[in-house]
Order: sequence, then C-alpha cells, then structure tokens
Amino acid sequence: MTYGQDPYYEPPRRDEKDKEGSRRQIYALVGLFMVSVLVIGVVLAILSTGIGGETFFQTVKIFEHNPVTKGALGEDIEITARVSGFPENVTLSYQVIPNNATSETFRDIKPVNKFMLLITSGGDTYSYTIDGEEILGDVTYFIAAADSVGNSESTAIFEVEVDDFLVEGMPKLMRVYVNRDSKATVTVRSLNGFDKGVRLRVKSQGLETLPGGLIGEFNPATVTPSKGGTATSELTIRATSDEFIPSGVYHIWVEGFVGTQRGTLSRNSSVARLEIPDFDFTMSPTHQRVERVFLGQVTFEQITPYTVTVTMDEGFDADLDFRLVGLPTLGVSHRWVFPDGIINERPGVQNVELQVITTPSAELGFYTLTVYVTGGGREEFEQVNFDIITQSQFQ
Repeated sequence: MTYGQDPYYEPPRRDEKDKEGSRRQIYALVGLFMVSVLVIGVVLAILSTGIGGETFFQTVKIFEHNPVTKGALGEDIEITARVSGFPENVTLSYQVIPNNATSETFRDIKPVNKFMLLITSGGDTYSYTIDGEEILGDVTYFIAAADSVGNSESTAIFEVEVDDFLVEGMPKLMRVYVNRDSKATVTVRSLNGFDKGVRLRVKSQGLETLPGGLIGEFNPATVTPSKGGTATSELTIRATSDEFIPSGVYHIWVEGFVGTQRGTLSRNSSVARLEIPDFDFTMSPTHQRVERVFLGQVTFEQITPYTVTVTMDEGFDADLDFRLVGLPTLGVSHRWVFPDGIINERPGVQNVELQVITTPSAELGFYTLTVYVTGGGREEFEQVNFDIITQSQFQ
C-alpha cells in the first residue's frame, strides 16, 4: 500500500472576507512598529536635550560646595563637594603660597591636582584632605568634575586664609667685639588672626647656631602676638669669652618656631651680616744692631726704631694695646710713638713706631723681641731681632 497526496484532494477556498482580515492584521502590526519607533525616538530626544532645561540623562553638575575660607598653619584642610550626574572623576586643584615667599620662590610654586574620593558607595559627596604638612601659607583651589562623554564643570577659584606669622626687624649689619655686644629688636607679626607662642632662635649659615665663641640671647625667648598684632623680643649677640672672639663675616638670621598639628614649623627673618672685624700688623726691619757707647762720665743713649704697620678691617673700631716682651732687664727701655697721639683713621693702615733705647749699662747680647697687639678680642704678635754690641765690634 502506498501513501501520498490524494490526486482528487482540493484545499478549501478562502473567500474575500478572510483575505481582507489578514491584510488588516498586517497593517496593524506595521503601524504599531512605526509608532514604537517614533516613541523611542521622542524619548531619546527628551533624554538627550531635556525638557525646560532639566536633563533626564543628566550631565555632571557640582550642585553643592561650601567654600573653605579659614585654615591654620600646619593643620589639615578637608574640602568636600556634592556632584550629580555620572562623573568619571572629580578633581581638586590647589596651590599653597607661603606668606614669606619671595619673587624667586614664588615662580617655583606649582599647582597640585588630586582626585577627590566618593565618601559612600552610591552617594554623591566627594572629599579630599590636604595634609597639614603642606599648609605653609594661604591656599587657593577649585573643583572640577567630568563624565565619560566629555561633559565637565568646575567651580570658581576660592582662597583659604591660613593663620601664619612673619619674623621681621633684623638689621642689615651687626658688629661684635669681646667687650662690646650687638643688639637688635626682632618683631613677630600675626597674619590672618595668628595668636600662638613663637620660640625664637638665631643661627648662622651652614650651622644650627652661631659660630663657636658667640652666643645669641632673646629677651623674652618666646613671644605671642595678638590676633593681627605684633610682639617683640630683644636679641643680644655677644662673645662667650672675655679674651677671645672668632673674627670673620657671617650671615645670620632669626628662626621662629611654632607647634602645629603636624609638628613644629618655622619661619625665617631676613638675613643680616654679622661682622667680627679683625686687624693684622707687620714689623720692619726684622733685625737691628746697636752699639753700646760711653765716654768717661758721659752716657750716650742709642735709639733704635722699628716700624709697626697695623692694617684694620672695615668696621674695626676697637682700641688697640701694644706690648713688648724680650728686652734685657738692665740698661734698655722702650717707648711707643703714635701718629697724632692715637690711631684715628679706620679702616686703613696706620704706622706706630717702637723705639728701643739703649744705655752704656746694657748687657751685650742677641735678643729676640716679641711685639703683641691686642684689641677687640683679638691678639696678634710678631718677632724681631735686636743685637747689642760694643763699639769695637763695628770695626
């Protein structure tokens, strides 16, 4: 037995009514599809352009920020902002400008850019804390936010006034001798309401204190300015010994220290020139020979001169003392002859004459004389030779 299509089978015929119903269904489906496309297009347009200025697919917007206007030296500063939309990053840009910045150091100040962190997942508040170690002066900052499609927004630039202080009043030049100190009035000035205690210290370039043989003292050692005011202290620089002081020229300044949240911070004064003026001297000639002469009852004095040439540094104005050691004890004396009685031209060169006076009772011999010149805490010496012979020794 075989199976297949019945050659005598005829499919049922569809009348015109059924055909019309099928066409209506197709038209309805096509129309629904077109309406759907239109609705989707309208929705996308609304999301992208917004209605009345309010965007449904919202771009980034910094909609809340309370500017920080006050800070303290060495203490943390926290900056927060609320950002809507879908930001890819929120950035804080800031600069710290020390109140004692100079025109040279100001050029080296560069802006710092840091990402602000989302405080809680799903929230809209971002925050960043500037470390107190960076807060060495006033701060300027602004906040910027950007999304992944290039939309961005930034705030205005804000300024944070930081409580700070300045150390002022150092003179351009100070001079010190053993028995003569030097004084200066140092002023601590309050900035932006600073009112903490400031400890003072004087130091020399390359050292943590003054050169050996010098000491700097403040009265008082710690001062506290009033808000917006000043406080003063008297600085005295003196020698630590009554006999010695290190000569030379030094560059010194005063440091002011204050305790902060992040430790101790300092401010420096302007640089002063500290001079301990010096002098030097030479003698000529270096050797003299004298004849011991006497005739009967007549005594002949012989005067043998030496020239002492003193060279004084600029600013040296201390008194000088001259001393001679090494003369024989019998028959020989000496005296000093000063120009116009005193050394009065400073700085510069002055000649002083040493006269050695020999009488017939002087002991013959070869002597080494030592001349000492002392002044301003300094002492220098030179040696010369002095030979006493009889008259026959010249022949």
